[in-house]
Amino acid sequence: MNKVVNLYKPQGPSSFKMVQSVKNILGAKKAGHIGTLDPMAEGVLPICTGKSTKIIQFLSSLPKVYTAEMVLGTSTDTQDATGKVIATGGNPENITETQIRSVFNGFLGQQNQTPPMFSAKKKQGIPLYKLARSGITIERKPVPILIYSLEFLEKAGNRVRFKVQCSAGTYIRTLCYDVGQELGCEAHMGHLVRNQVGNFDQKESLTLEALEAAVADGSLSGKLIPVEKALNFLPEIRIKESFINSIANGIAPSKSSLETIPNRFQPGMNLRVSHIDSHLLAIAEPVVDQDAYARLSPGDVAFKLKRVLI
Repeated sequence: MNKVVNLYKPQGPSSFKMVQSVKNILGAKKAGHIGTLDPMAEGVLPICTGKSTKIIQFLSSLPKVYTAEMVLGTSTDTQDATGKVIATGGNPENITETQIRSVFNGFLGQQNQTPPMFSAKKKQGIPLYKLARSGITIERKPVPILIYSLEFLEKAGNRVRFKVQCSAGTYIRTLCYDVGQELGCEAHMGHLVRNQVGNFDQKESLTLEALEAAVADGSLSGKLIPVEKALNFLPEIRIKESFINSIANGIAPSKSSLETIPNRFQPGMNLRVSHIDSHLLAIAEPVVDQDAYARLSPGDVAFKLKRVLI
């Protein structure tokens, strides 16, 4: 079992508990999830099983899409509905759709967001939520995030529904609080659904019950995602067949071993290394850009291996 489960997590259980449930259903010895969902949240939670856990680090930075509910008028210590109300203020009934859309526009693009105290971020190895539960609040450094889109859906009373596409590491409950502050109103997150993680979409996700049924009726294989498909968003390098064993032994591919390469690349990028049949061999990073590559000799190395997958 070395594929990815596009799982739908319901409200209630933790992401860790969902991983354990998938391991039990599939009989997998290893499994890990991509992007934690808090217990109160629901939605897409991709889970890698077996050898596919090797690709988690390359999926963790995928952008996310959420549908959220923002509750105006009160803020909580956790910035969501599970917390204790710590402040009230503003006049939610008088806030208009036009005002909300205007404030949303101000959050588009690159932002600096301060992580909440109730989060898994760590200070000297200690998760912030453990400090918060002990009544300790510490200063947190703002973290760069990117909001690709922020769409107003509806407002009913003091509740606002919206859809957001954002970079990994964005806290939607903090976004709700920050938007409220710009509106001159306390705010917290009332509900959260993750609709998408990269190419993992809610429409194609499986509940635990559907996963169990697929195991029982023998349809499981067609409902799991191979690593090749999970990583098909990465540019591809194709290797000549005679060099596959070298890749398996962790030897970086020389220029002469390459069948095809992307038109443009640069250091810092991740690329998938495949054979002509698209079988995934490894993940590599360029050590030069495409212009410097053209000047390399056949025996020179242009890509270093980051993870061997065979």
